[in-house]
Amino acid sequence: MTTLQVRAVDLAPAPYDRVDIAQFREEAFGPARPLFFKADNRPLSQTFIPAASKWFEAGHDTSSASFSPYMEQFAHHLFPYELISPQLSEKDGVIVDSVKQFLNWLTASSNPMDAVLAGIVHSALPPSTDSDAQFCPIEAPFLLLLKAVEYNKLQDASIKKLYIAQSQLVDLPPSLREDLPTPRIVKETGRGDIYNSSIWMGVEPTYTPLHRDPNPNLFCQLHSSKTVRLMPPKSGEALYRQVQTKLGRAGSSRIRDSGMMEGPESVMMNAAVWGEGGAKDIVEAQLEPGDALFIPLG
Repeated sequence: MTTLQVRAVDLAPAPYDRVDIAQFREEAFGPARPLFFKADNRPLSQTFIPAASKWFEAGHDTSSASFSPYMEQFAHHLFPYELISPQLSEKDGVIVDSVKQFLNWLTASSNPMDAVLAGIVHSALPPSTDSDAQFCPIEAPFLLLLKAVEYNKLQDASIKKLYIAQSQLVDLPPSLREDLPTPRIVKETGRGDIYNSSIWMGVEPTYTPLHRDPNPNLFCQLHSSKTVRLMPPKSGEALYRQVQTKLGRAGSSRIRDSGMMEGPESVMMNAAVWGEGGAKDIVEAQLEPGDALFIPLG
C-alpha cells in the first residue's frame, strides 16, 4: 500500500507546559486548529507529568522498554483492556497464534495467579473455530499487561494489540492519579470544565481507528512513540460515510465500536486514512515522550 504524503501539524513555539495561554487560545483553540507541542531538552523527570518518568523503565531502545518496579504495587488493580484475537503469524513454516501461545505460557507458570489471568482472557476470546481477527473487551488486573511485557521479552512470537483502553483517570488508584496532573493549558484555556480524562497503555503496536471526539482534546505522550493523523470534521465524516456506503451500512463516526476495530470496516478505514487515496487535508504528528497534541472538537 502506497502511503499518502501528508502535511505535518503546525508546531507550537513552546512545550505544552510552558505555552502562552492567551496566544494558544487565539491561534489554536478558538479557530479549532490542531497544534503540536514538541518537548524541549529537559529530562522527563523535570517535566510536568511525573508518570512519564515514574511509570516506565527504558533499555537501550524503545522495544526493550518495560514498566518500572514502582508499577508492580498496582498489579491487582482492575483495568479495561482491548485485545485483538487471534493473532496469526508464521514461525518456521507453521502458522501460530500468539494469543494462544501467551495463554499457554501463563498456564504453565507455577504462579497460580498466572493461570487466573489465562482464564480471564480465555473467557473473552472468540470461538476457536473462528480464524478472523476479532475485537475482545476484557476487564483484568494490571498484572496482565505486566505479564504481556515480560512474555514479549522472552518470546519471538510476541503478543500484540493488547492494551488498556480509555481507562478513566478517576478510576485509578490515588497515587497514579497524582502522577497525571491536569495540564495548565487544559485548566486555563476554556471554562475550566474537564469532561473526561483517560489513559491508554499497551504492548506495541496499538491502533485507534478514525473517530470523532465530542470535545477538544490534549493528547500527551508518556512513553515510546505514536503517529496520529487528523482531518477536519467534514472531511472525516465524508470519508466515514464513503466507507459505510461501500459496505452497505449505516453507523456513527462519533461512536467507537467493534466494527471499527475488526473485519472489512477496519481494513477499509485503515486504507482510507493511511493509503494513497485519503483526504487531501489530512495532517500528521509523530509524538515522542513529553510531546503533546491539541486535537480540536470533532
